Amino acid sequence: MTVYADILMLVNFIIDYFLILLTGKFLHIKIKLARLIVASVLGSIFSLYILVPQTSFIIQVGVQIFMCAILCAVSFGIKNIKQFIRCVLTLFCVNFAYSGAMIAVWIIFKPRGMVINNSVVYFDISPLFLIAFSVIGYFIAILARKILKKPFLQNTYCEATLLCGDKKITLGGIADTGNSLQDVFGTSQIFITDNDTVNILLGKQLHDTTRFRKIPCGTVTGESLLDGYRIDRAQITFNNKKYDFVNPILAVSKTPLYDTKIIVNPENLN
Repeated sequence: MTVYADILMLVNFIIDYFLILLTGKFLHIKIKLARLIVASVLGSIFSLYILVPQTSFIIQVGVQIFMCAILCAVSFGIKNIKQFIRCVLTLFCVNFAYSGAMIAVWIIFKPRGMVINNSVVYFDISPLFLIAFSVIGYFIAILARKILKKPFLQNTYCEATLLCGDKKITLGGIADTGNSLQDVFGTSQIFITDNDTVNILLGKQLHDTTRFRKIPCGTVTGESLLDGYRIDRAQITFNNKKYDFVNPILAVSKTPLYDTKIIVNPENLN
């Protein structure tokens, strides 16, 4: 069967896009769109490995790990070795599971226009069909993750260190499902806090329009909008573990926060 390089790279660009995105979801790491696209392009270039004569399983595994390391470095950066290794292994496992599923499809159904060599998948099918299939698979994986994850204790104490410009404050807070806010663009975590915290942390930057945005919020009385402010960084300490967030958003609560200064969405700490 003839393998067309342009179709091969397009197919694997789409596949790698969703595999990397899924890896970030599993690790609770938000990926900048530019990084995700660059990594997916690299993944599509790596897919040309299918054109190399069949290699041994050990060599295939070694090449896959090397490729995963490159993609993780581009997608997530290298903050520390432990986290980087975790990212590489997670992406490798996600990729391995996907390849295994495709091999099973290939063995059972023998679909026309499908080739697998050196663990690289090639489909000679409509790009629109592939995009739809990848999106559906991605959301099925996210749904399975939500179903299988461990239940989270509500109203659990945590500590938050927030940074914006030259300002830095540390607050006592809780991780609670009372904050279930999700960024509609999927690029930032959202923490609920009060006006005092925002005023102290942002100061003159409070009027910086590049930091301000409205956050949709569902309540028992209907939909409303909260004032949101993007800060530079946040570090949440929970159960002796530290979680770092880049460019999170502080949503200002419309009701007083009596016993805490910040509410963290527990989805970000699993």
